[in-house]
Amino acid sequence: MIKTSKLRVYSDDRGSLAENTLQEVMANSEHFFISKSIPNIVRGNHYHKRKEEWFYIIKGKAEIAVEDIDTKERESITVSADDNILVKMEPLKAHAIKSIGDEEMILLALINEVFDQEDPDTYEYKVL
Repeated sequence: MIKTSKLRVYSDDRGSLAENTLQEVMANSEHFFISKSIPNIVRGNHYHKRKEEWFYIIKGKAEIAVEDIDTKERESITVSADDNILVKMEPLKAHAIKSIGDEEMILLALINEVFDQEDPDTYEYKVL
């Protein structure tokens, strides 16, 4: 149920660069946000009917939990910045992201539509 994609990583004595090679991510992204969470904070606990999101942990570590709102199937994964993976959130999959570990967690989200205050397409659903 949780779909992930490994980024291509280049490393040398200067550090590293993680590169997205999935055309689907860039072709469908119209909006992004960055969230910062202190340890033990949970964000999300909602689902979308239309929106598709890709999450990337820039710093720290997170537990990402997902529940299919129709089948009630649940799954969770732990992702850290060192993993260099994108996590795909599909419509009708309720999700929550918990900052775990001892440091701030920074997350980048790429979304397939621009946020609209009049039609946010966000529905509360407790996962974590």
